Amino acid sequence: MSLPSLRRHLILALGGAGLLFLLLTTGLMMVAEDKMEELSLRHWLEAETLRYDDDWRRLGEAAPAPNPRQFSSYWSEAGRMPPWLTSYAKPGFYEHELGDEDKHFLVAHHPSGQGLLYLVFNDDADDYLDPYEETLHTTTRLIGVSMLLAALGFGFWLVRHITRPLERLRQRVAHLTPEQADFTPDAPWQELREIELALLSGKREVAAVFAREREFSRFASHELRTPNMVIQGSAALLDKIAELPPPARRAVARIRAGADEMALLTETFLLLGRSGEIERPAQEVAPLIQAELSRLQPLLSREAITVQLTLDQSQLHAPLSLLTIAIDNLLKNALSYAEGRIEVQLEEGVLTVRNPTQVAPDTVLGYGCGLTIIERICEKLGWHIETRLEAGLFTARLDGRS
Repeated sequence: MSLPSLRRHLILALGGAGLLFLLLTTGLMMVAEDKMEELSLRHWLEAETLRYDDDWRRLGEAAPAPNPRQFSSYWSEAGRMPPWLTSYAKPGFYEHELGDEDKHFLVAHHPSGQGLLYLVFNDDADDYLDPYEETLHTTTRLIGVSMLLAALGFGFWLVRHITRPLERLRQRVAHLTPEQADFTPDAPWQELREIELALLSGKREVAAVFAREREFSRFASHELRTPNMVIQGSAALLDKIAELPPPARRAVARIRAGADEMALLTETFLLLGRSGEIERPAQEVAPLIQAELSRLQPLLSREAITVQLTLDQSQLHAPLSLLTIAIDNLLKNALSYAEGRIEVQLEEGVLTVRNPTQVAPDTVLGYGCGLTIIERICEKLGWHIETRLEAGLFTARLDGRS
């Protein structure tokens, strides 16, 4: 399953935050620049209007007009106004787009008390702030880019600062097996240190469980050998008594068969509990299958089950006890749930057992310890076991090619 990378997510998040901050800063500077330009132009127009008002009060119509180099002035009562000014009939500061030019002007009451005074900046007279604006734009861009680079640099540093302990923790988790030596928790942060301690505690518990399991299998197998040898020896002595009645002789045969099976299971448990590699001689599989079917012949006859065999001369490399137990459990499981017919196929080291059944899948997949033992054997030998139930046909496929 592919998941997003924390490192990439942090870099994108910090880079996006830096870019957003740059855009917001640029937008704020542009708004502030427009407001400063508006305040400056309005103040100039109002100051010029106040000067003209004072001159009019002293000189009347002889008062000099506002600076003609900077402004064009119009009196609504005198006529000769540009047509675009006639739509502005209330005092105030305005901006009008006239072609490619923005005209800034002020509308005020005329000092005479009649009509309105229009004071309009001449062409390009209101652009005296352009050099300052260019400098402000350049400074804003430099500051913004510097802050963006600083944010990205800080982001890379923060990502490395955060992900380096996480990467070390990931590597430790990948090798967190009972066989590995305990690591020393050294995370720089409390949260990660607690995770390391929890992982270390879990590893020790798992290692203890595995150790107890191996010890139990080894001890139990060794302790079972002595009573099993006693049972086998006693059964052999009883078998030499000629006067035993048929029921007793059949009981002795069952005792010897059970003792042989116990010896086989004991050897299997010893091998499964052994650490490290085990000897794996080549074994002929077909004769083992046929021998097991012969041993199960009474059960086949009683249940009226037919067996279809397709066997080649494949060999598997495994201890005889492990291979025998695996084949025995596969066939026993098939006989337990089969309905009429069993197919046994051996082809190039792959053993497939099929049997029709109407049992629910969860029941079939939970045979008790049969499939569990097979899975442990496959894990030990590096084999693969696959089971499935489709359209009333249960299939168990054991791949012994390792």
